[in-house]
Amino acid sequence: MSKEVFSAISYSYEIATYSTTELRGLFNEWLKEIEKEVLIFLNGKERIEPEAVAKYFRLERESAVFILNKLSREGSIDVRVSGK
Repeated sequence: MSKEVFSAISYSYEIATYSTTELRGLFNEWLKEIEKEVLIFLNGKERIEPEAVAKYFRLERESAVFILNKLSREGSIDVRVSGK
């Protein structure tokens, strides 16, 4: 999972270098709103896979992983990685 998160973050920073201040601001506003919605979606669930978050919000899995990792870093959720 950490490889996927690193890839998503790297791509986000790459895109950010080409965007305007206005677009970065709009992206940050969108990200805050979707983070709130993800927290509501996760409320009461003990465990959920990134694929379920991606499907519910119609995002790619990598985008869901990025958002979940960000929420985890901020202490809003607890992310656990497990092997099969």
